[in-house]
Formats: sequence, structure tokens, C-alpha cells
Amino acid sequence: MTKILLFAVIADDDLRESIKENVSSDYVVSFDETLEALVGRLTKSQPSIILCQQSFLDKNQAVALAMLKTASPGSHILTIGPSRPIEKQVAALKHGARGYFNVALPMSTLNAALAGIMRGEVWVERHVISELIDELVFVPEVTQQQRKTLESLSPKELEVAKLVSHGATNKMIAHQMAITERTVKAHLTATFQKMNIPDRLSLAIFFRDLR
Repeated sequence: MTKILLFAVIADDDLRESIKENVSSDYVVSFDETLEALVGRLTKSQPSIILCQQSFLDKNQAVALAMLKTASPGSHILTIGPSRPIEKQVAALKHGARGYFNVALPMSTLNAALAGIMRGEVWVERHVISELIDELVFVPEVTQQQRKTLESLSPKELEVAKLVSHGATNKMIAHQMAITERTVKAHLTATFQKMNIPDRLSLAIFFRDLR
């Protein structure tokens, strides 16, 4: 049986040891202590699962998750930490995580969470799912005219715009697309002009509403 590759970025020594003791032997687990170290490894190897301690996301969750998704698009991301407000968990799902594991749960439950996200499910508390559904019901509709403007974008401009909507920086986009940051800026400038959009934030909101 082929084992599942799992990269974990965990700063807390006790949490790291607990994960080592409880994660099933179905996984090959390796640890990093910083996001930068993890991203560096992702350029060489792409794990099935990334387990990320929540403290690494507190400063700017959207950017940190976008960085991980850009570096390893096929990886399922599970965040782990103490109990978080509903809006924080919903935001993590919207930015690309597959769930949030509360360390107040028995650590043996982590295997169920990992198995779930490997099947394409999400791992959050039931009330968080309800909140997410309620929020999605009220996403403003994108008009046909707005959709038509997308036809004027080149494939590269469209790819840059989608990455921006996930919170990626110009540097991250350049790395993902194997182009220069100057070229990224040129694509963005052309997109702003074609779509009559004033700035990066407006572009990100537009593409978020398309999802």
C-alpha cells in the first residue's frame, strides 16, 4: 500500500509530538517550523496533505493560504489549532483550506479529519457549514455584461486575475506562472483597462463573486 505524503508546519513542540504519536502509519509525515521552509520544500515535492498550525495564518490568512496553494496546487490543506470564531473558519475555507481541526478534540480524531479531506470532504464543525451556506446564498450575482468582459482577456491575463482573487502577490504569481514580476504587472494593467476595474482589490472581488 502506497503511503500518503503529509507535510506539517508546526511551531509548537508539544503539538508536533502529539501529531507524531497519533497520526496513522498510512502517512509519511515530515515537519517544518516556518512557512518559508515549507514553501521551499514544496518546490521539490508535492504532498497530498499540508497540515498548518493556525498561528502561522493569524497575521494574514488569505495570503498565507494562497502562498501554499500556489506552491502546491494539488495539496489538501488542513489547519490546526485552538477553537476559532466561525467567521475565521469560514474565511479559511473560502481561501482554500479544506478544514479546521480543533486541538481540544482527542488527537486520535485527527486521522478521521485527514481521511475526510483526502476524500474531498471538509472538516469543520456543523454550525460552521451552516454559516458558510447562509453566506453563499447571499453572494451578489455577476451580470451577463460583467461576464462578457472576460472574453476580452487573454489566457495569461485571466490566470493572473484568478490568482489575484485568491490573494496571491505579484511575486507568488510570477513564481507560479514562471514569468517575471514585471510581466505580471503588465498583465494586471491590461486587465484593469479592458475590464474598467480601478484596482487590485476590485479585481479580486469581481473574480471572487464568479466563484
